[in-house]
Amino acid sequence: MGNASSLRLVMFIVPFANLLYTGSSDDSPNTSVEPTWTYTPYQTPPPSRPNPNRRTFSTTNSEWIIPSPIPIPEESLEISFARSSGAGGQNVNKLNTKVELRFHVDTASWLPLEVRERLKINEANRINNEGYFVLTCQEYRTQVQNRKEAISKLSEILKESWKRPKVRKMRKGLTKKAKENRMENKRRVGEKKEMRKRVDF
Repeated sequence: MGNASSLRLVMFIVPFANLLYTGSSDDSPNTSVEPTWTYTPYQTPPPSRPNPNRRTFSTTNSEWIIPSPIPIPEESLEISFARSSGAGGQNVNKLNTKVELRFHVDTASWLPLEVRERLKINEANRINNEGYFVLTCQEYRTQVQNRKEAISKLSEILKESWKRPKVRKMRKGLTKKAKENRMENKRRVGEKKEMRKRVDF
């Protein structure tokens, strides 16, 4: 009787042990094992395909920096001189002290594209029909001073156009004024309801 029980126990344990361990010298996963209700071989999932609609975030520093000073290559400017009607004493209408500088905005590759676009909006009154930005200066008596002042003015103008407009964030929830109006409306509705109540005589 005891031998029969031992034999049945051995017959049960041996197949189960073979299922848990398949002798392999290189310890590599055995892919030939048939799945059963007690064991399912691990299958490596296929590599996921990139989603073209997935949002991506740049890891580069996207901070917009305004250079100081503003780089202005004078060789890219058209500078001319004319007789001034401003300060000059006896030299007024005699010497070409008035300075006029210009450059074509769309072809000014020394300026970033977005700066050129903002410049066309901010300084539309200084850009002629041919697309040239024109700036004049006749505040001083000499060409040198007026030329220096014209470059300085151009630098300030470009600096303003270099600034990126602030992005307005969408407001979440009600504003303070909207909350006050909401509470006032609730108060009025409450007063109406109080007036509708049955009056006991």
